[in-house]
Amino acid sequence: MTERDRSPPVIADEIRALVRAGVARPGDHLSAIELASRFGVSRGPVREALRLLESAGVVRIVPQKGAFVMALDDGAIQDLLSIREVLFALLAERCSERASDADLASLERAVAELGALSAKPECSAREFQAATDRIVSRLYRISRMPGLSLMIQNISSGPAELFGPLAVATRDMRLADLRGYQRLLRAMQSRHSGAVFNAARAMHAEGVKRAEELSAVMPRAAPESPAALKGRRRRR
Repeated sequence: MTERDRSPPVIADEIRALVRAGVARPGDHLSAIELASRFGVSRGPVREALRLLESAGVVRIVPQKGAFVMALDDGAIQDLLSIREVLFALLAERCSERASDADLASLERAVAELGALSAKPECSAREFQAATDRIVSRLYRISRMPGLSLMIQNISSGPAELFGPLAVATRDMRLADLRGYQRLLRAMQSRHSGAVFNAARAMHAEGVKRAEELSAVMPRAAPESPAALKGRRRRR
């Protein structure tokens, strides 16, 4: 990280990367001292970065205790996920009502590509998630509801950092996610709004449940010492 890259937003993105990579897991304490050492900055920019992440729902700052990665069972995250579930179901319902035959054919191809990707042994969780993000982007376009799409994206910011990668971390999880998209596609092809709404809600809820179950059994990584972090900084 160079001098010009030490702004709080850039540091916040670096911390997000630690969360996505599983280095900092839900519930973990984020030491401002250790982060400052890792990134080669003072604690001021780190504190600003943590406040940015708090506003995005990724971090919770507890007075006198510091910053913690938001836990998946935190009430605030659960509330956001419940809202997102309903909004995503509404988005899918609107898509089923407004999609042209060409739109449905495009979605069918995208889901087939997701199936081919999930069959590859070398497929990573990040690669798979990027493919599902492309499908959701198609839904945003088909719905022709930019306001609703923006609401979902804004709500997704924090929770997606926390449960997104965990929901598709293993091949079995990716196959389960694929089946959810296949059921959603079939419901959309039937043009039955109620079935689409229910399929989308179920898919969302199942993904959150997978993430919560995996998070509960994953061992926590041992925190790095300040000396180790300083050594890493010198090697950069």
